[in-house]
Amino acid sequence: MNGNKGVIIFGASGLIGRYILKEFKNNGWKTIGTYNHNMVEGMIHFDLKETKLDKINLEGVRYGIISSAMTKLEECRKNPIESNLINVLGVKRIIKELTLRGIVPVFISSAAVFDGENGGYTEEDLKNPISIYGKQKAEVEDYIIKNYKDYLIIRPGKVFGIKKGEGVLFSEWMDKYNKGEEIKCADDEMLSPTYVGDVARGMRALLDKDSRGIYNINFYKFFSRYQMAIEFFNYLGIKDMKIKRCSINDFNFSEKRMMNSYMNSSKFIKETGFKFTPLEECYKLIN
Repeated sequence: MNGNKGVIIFGASGLIGRYILKEFKNNGWKTIGTYNHNMVEGMIHFDLKETKLDKINLEGVRYGIISSAMTKLEECRKNPIESNLINVLGVKRIIKELTLRGIVPVFISSAAVFDGENGGYTEEDLKNPISIYGKQKAEVEDYIIKNYKDYLIIRPGKVFGIKKGEGVLFSEWMDKYNKGEEIKCADDEMLSPTYVGDVARGMRALLDKDSRGIYNINFYKFFSRYQMAIEFFNYLGIKDMKIKRCSINDFNFSEKRMMNSYMNSSKFIKETGFKFTPLEECYKLIN
């Protein structure tokens, strides 16, 4: 590390933000967390659209991690003006304010900056987003690369949590199973399930090294969503689940969805020596 060991996490009340805050706090970093809609005790209210950084004491802060965003693809498409105010204009404003204060921006981007035609994307592959959300993330990436030299861009894989209420992938399926509901899973959508705790650990590994540039933090294996569900329940010894095999196109989304969202994280692994948590270890903890 060079100098101060402090971070501010914008959007620390969200899934990724919560894990990032905990990871850095538990490893001796000074941490500041912000929230917008989901109030959390000890965090500071911050609206990307209008709140000024001078409202916050940033003494000792070296990095500004931008996890705050409107992340639901359908919501971004239905509300393009509002989502642009948050995901693009708000983020650009904060990046500018951070850099003027000598704080390095750490932008959490997405695999959605690619079109999903092939998969296995590296940090150097050309972006070609097919969703409003992906286009917004790509625009911010391009803005950072064009205007700044001191930055970090993180592209996580398809993140999942292990706790009740975290509602993505495995925990969502377990919740549906417990309710006796049918689980529809596409067999033509390929993705890399990445434990959100690994994203947080991976980010700290990069900041501990004072890394710069773009990094994919993506589990090294990829599966179809249907295959993942079958293997998950088989591992738990559950045989009476109701899984319906389908196509991603059967969901009638208003925008075309990526067929292959998995990325290549070899650059990140090579530079940090990072070990991803095996899925089996995560299965044991899901409730």
